[in-house]
Amino acid sequence: MKKYNTKAIVLKSVKYKDADKIFTLFTKEYGKISAIGRGVRKINSRRSGNLDTLNYVSVGIYENNLEFKNIEEVKVIESFRNLKRNLGKSTKAYYIIELVHKSMEEGEQSPEVFDLLLKCLRALEKNGYSGDLFVSYFEMNLMKLIGYQMTTDKCEKCRRVLDDSWKKYYFDIENGGLECENCSKNGVEISMETALYMQPIFDGKLDKKMKKSTEAVDKLMKMYIGRKLERKFKSLEMED
Repeated sequence: MKKYNTKAIVLKSVKYKDADKIFTLFTKEYGKISAIGRGVRKINSRRSGNLDTLNYVSVGIYENNLEFKNIEEVKVIESFRNLKRNLGKSTKAYYIIELVHKSMEEGEQSPEVFDLLLKCLRALEKNGYSGDLFVSYFEMNLMKLIGYQMTTDKCEKCRRVLDDSWKKYYFDIENGGLECENCSKNGVEISMETALYMQPIFDGKLDKKMKKSTEAVDKLMKMYIGRKLERKFKSLEMED
């Protein structure tokens, strides 16, 4: 029987049998794993609240001969209490963990994605405004980490450096890149400000003055992610 301890972010849970739950955990060392929390639905269970979705926890796992993973013990490291109390922020947080859940396979290891997720949850917890820029930053960098590199500093086709001299600006939803007026055939036309802010957002150079273009960038990213991952996200329905 294999036993180990790890740190994890709780992505989701589903009811299992009469008193148990199956938790989806995202760990730095083992990637996304599913593990059973036995008895957590009982009224007197001390582990139930510790395994709330979004919690960052230290968890003990053991695997029996049937290779089922079982949660033996759990301790909360960060509960992101302030984030959960804010409807707007919590909706964004649920979206980014759903995005991780649906883009990562079981057992697929990605320490970089784990660090990115934890960084953005902490930013949403501490920052004073709604956090739309953090979500766009997360989306852009996650897509890069899972193999969908975006081009946000030059024209994707002719490699012309992005600046304010372009006559028009376009974004190619299929390939995730900016295109100039000479190259775009099927791109979505965007404003100069939106185009010029995409690279700083990707680099994490976030500033509240970018908020004017936040909605436009957000829509572009949702379209691009929907095209590449071919998934629908339940958490986005909460924003409608």
